[in-house]
Amino acid sequence: MKNFLPLLTLLIIFSACSDENVDVTRYELLPKDGVLANCTDVLASNKSAGFSFDNNSCQYSPKACADCDYIVELDMQVIDNNDLKLPQGSVIGIRAGNRKSLIFRNFYGTADKPYIITNCDGQVNVADNVPAIKLHTLSHVRLTGTGSTDDYGIKVSQGSPFGIVAELAATNFEIDHVEITNVAGPAISARTRPVCDGSTNRGTFTQKNTVVHHNYIHDVEGEGFYIGGSHWHTNFPPIADCPSLILLEPQLEGVKVYNNIVENVGQDGIQVGGAVQGCEIYNNVVINYGLKNIQVHQSGIQINPGTTGSIFSNLIKGGTGSAIFVNGFANKIFSNVIVDCARSGVHIGDREPPTGKSYVVVNNTMYNIGEHAIYMNSKLSINNIFNNNLLVNITGGLHNKLSDDISLNVDNNVELTNITEADLSNPDQYDFAPTDNSSLIDAGIAVDDPNILADYMLNNRKVGQSIDIGAVEYQRN
Repeated sequence: MKNFLPLLTLLIIFSACSDENVDVTRYELLPKDGVLANCTDVLASNKSAGFSFDNNSCQYSPKACADCDYIVELDMQVIDNNDLKLPQGSVIGIRAGNRKSLIFRNFYGTADKPYIITNCDGQVNVADNVPAIKLHTLSHVRLTGTGSTDDYGIKVSQGSPFGIVAELAATNFEIDHVEITNVAGPAISARTRPVCDGSTNRGTFTQKNTVVHHNYIHDVEGEGFYIGGSHWHTNFPPIADCPSLILLEPQLEGVKVYNNIVENVGQDGIQVGGAVQGCEIYNNVVINYGLKNIQVHQSGIQINPGTTGSIFSNLIKGGTGSAIFVNGFANKIFSNVIVDCARSGVHIGDREPPTGKSYVVVNNTMYNIGEHAIYMNSKLSINNIFNNNLLVNITGGLHNKLSDDISLNVDNNVELTNITEADLSNPDQYDFAPTDNSSLIDAGIAVDDPNILADYMLNNRKVGQSIDIGAVEYQRN
């Protein structure tokens, strides 16, 4: 049995953004054992029902290759179910050891009988000068590294330009407990492009239920996660085989990105685009993002056009760009902790969102921000709110609206110059909970939104007479 605790109790080595003088400091992340979270993984031996979120308490039994329905040997590279004809629900074991790249294609499971692809008899290490693992033309497939006692039973130690890529009409897939490093581009790319015959264009194909969790992404040149496209608001660039056709990227539904560690990435930490419904990005740790310092590719979490959903309970620290950059619509950003951000804490812009939508940015804690707490450049949205945020040492001030006619309510935020003024338990160790005497307790104003239900520790958002200010809700005994 094993108990995965990489995200919550890991001692992370943080390297400052300097090539010449590296300052190495240890940070201990607090366990998130909030009342709303427990093990919800169907593969775990200790699955619990009735919880809203999954945490890091799941336990798994090692998988023996002898117990798998099919074994991928070390010399195999293309695993095509048109040839194998494995029945739905089959468990496909990747034999432990060092190996070259893998391609899985033409696996079509169901929600009740997905194909499970896992490591067996130990850890798998994939290294190649091409994408390490490809998931092509498939549905209801789970790639999971829970087959051994390793925290990440599948490791990609080299790949180009991707570590793992899911494309060519891949849909309804899950990727978890994988470590990826030393990749020339994005660690995990999960998007399908439109094609000339129209089979994967918007309106014909929708990428559904893209779920990535409990992965460790570090030291890669591109994005940590590249999910969905970047051209929802316009047509896809012309394709040489059909230059006269107007192509639209497929949309995504049901994107879940949670419990991942993303550390030391050249571009955005987590990027999601075209996710028109059911998008949640929560309980992730993003540290040292945008190390290449490319202006439009340097955010901790980047929300690309077409995306609507919730970004909450994340720790974002030490990047060259804005912590959360939003070009979607109707996004809810709450209960995040943002520390040592070179630019703005939250940056919101317009990329042709539907008119009349609103942004909600509430109950975040921002500490040591190089520019503004919120940079607002969305003229098409209405009734936007920036409330109940704890803001400490914000160099550029509370907000920057590029136009007076931009709708933004900035009531009831607490602005301080020193973190000690907030009366928090131990912010140096990421314990941002209010102490008994903190003035943040019950000082928030009501936010009428049932989807905003969790604080940073995955506890209920409202415990006392009113909600608190900042990311962490005070827990009464």
